[in-house]
Amino acid sequence: MRKQTARIRGDGEKTREALIEAAGTLAAERGWANVAAKDVCDMAGVNCASVNYWFGGRDELYEAVLSRIPDTIFCQELEIEMVQYETAQEALQYFFTHHLERVDDKRSWPMRVWAREVTGTPSENILSLARKVGVMRIKALQQFFADYLGVDDYRDPRVGAAFMTAMSAVLIHMLVAPELRNIVVPGFVHERSRMNNLIVRQVMAGLAFMKDNIAKEKAQDR
Repeated sequence: MRKQTARIRGDGEKTREALIEAAGTLAAERGWANVAAKDVCDMAGVNCASVNYWFGGRDELYEAVLSRIPDTIFCQELEIEMVQYETAQEALQYFFTHHLERVDDKRSWPMRVWAREVTGTPSENILSLARKVGVMRIKALQQFFADYLGVDDYRDPRVGAAFMTAMSAVLIHMLVAPELRNIVVPGFVHERSRMNNLIVRQVMAGLAFMKDNIAKEKAQDR
């Protein structure tokens, strides 16, 4: 009896995961408003009643989809990788490179769902998630920006400005369809790695400019 229960539990976890992956992929491609529960079940290869059975409804499934966003943007594993670097500059370079290299990876759908949410009218689900979980992870990421800029408090407006400006470089890649991007900027077709490196360099140049200005402000205040 225990073995049968364990098998059912294992199958259930696989089904839940398949539904989340399918829902996330479709939400990234179409926007959640244009995704029906049947579409999700068809992609996941499960019974049409599975969404209600495992999540209670379509809205609850989307909550599970959104819950993947904070860890995709800045998971603890990525944070651990970043703290291995000797300087905040190297850590931030690694962060941007990490995400740019995964733009076209189908498994990076949480980033594309996030991009849709933050550039349109955010759902109540994403607002709730930001308050509960997202803020904690973003604080940890913003601390890297503060360390690089030489600012003690990550809540400093200058850190916020640097964060928003730099993150937009990643966000734009989430929004532009690869097919269109490759037409407008052919370099992504033949020299993808070089393009990513150039983008990171431009982002870091902008941050360096802000860092220099902050250092000048500090010198004037002495």
